[in-house]
Amino acid sequence: MKMSVSRVLPVNKSIGVSTYDCIRRFKKVISVDKIGHAGTLDPQAAGLILLLTGEATKLSNYLMDLPKRYVADIKVGEATDTQDASGKVLRTGDWNHVSRRTVESALKKFTGRRMQTPPMFSALKHRGTPLYLLARRGQKIDRKPREVETYEIKLVSLDLPVFRIEVFCSRGLYIRVLAEEIGEALGVPAHLYSLVRTSIGHFSLDSAVPDDDLGSFATMDEPGFTLSEALKHMPTVTITDSQAAGLEHGITPNPAGPVPPMGSLVRLVRPDGDLGAIGEIGPGNVMRLKRVFRNVAER
Repeated sequence: MKMSVSRVLPVNKSIGVSTYDCIRRFKKVISVDKIGHAGTLDPQAAGLILLLTGEATKLSNYLMDLPKRYVADIKVGEATDTQDASGKVLRTGDWNHVSRRTVESALKKFTGRRMQTPPMFSALKHRGTPLYLLARRGQKIDRKPREVETYEIKLVSLDLPVFRIEVFCSRGLYIRVLAEEIGEALGVPAHLYSLVRTSIGHFSLDSAVPDDDLGSFATMDEPGFTLSEALKHMPTVTITDSQAAGLEHGITPNPAGPVPPMGSLVRLVRPDGDLGAIGEIGPGNVMRLKRVFRNVAER
């Protein structure tokens, strides 16, 4: 089956399958010129990933920056070398003092901005090699803490020694590290027991296609989302046909009317509704082009 349009495709990744496994499955059932993704998800986690085809591959960095929402099960009483349930238990501890009250109190400490050290079991690279490969070889590399932000975190259910939380957070926050951090706040070893990503920005797991049914995208009249729809979180500047033609030659349009504050990213939308470019508002409301998109049918 051939799929020639540029789309953002929400996929429900299952446990035990990597993001790249999903891409390989997609290529087996659908022929596309270009395919990419907007961020990976650990093989042991399930939930939403975004596959990108054609011109949509240019959106990767802009979609990776969107906030994420997760549902995580955390098990207290055991810490593992991978910080999740796939690892070897390193130490155990008594969890009889853990209660709904103590968990809710501990969770309050993790809202807002803070620094978090990425885990060794991650796709981050050291001199070109993913950290998780180094970790499997028994190596440990110093990692610099990164600023992350948790917008919302709440307790969903409690069935000790496991409790479930929902986390709404920025890009770059590692839930497996958060699980261990929450355990430390409770004074007990802990690890991530299971994880599901339920949303990426305005993309929801409810609209995702299961990873074992990727061929169904080719049978849909309008699979997934157009480029313009995918960037609906950005302010819109509508351009004329002549301005859209100028984009092909790198000519930045001069938008009429009010524009967003300096530093804002905006989507420049052609009269037919298709995405023409991503722009950034500079000093004096002068716009500069960040990305230009070929004039192709998106829908």
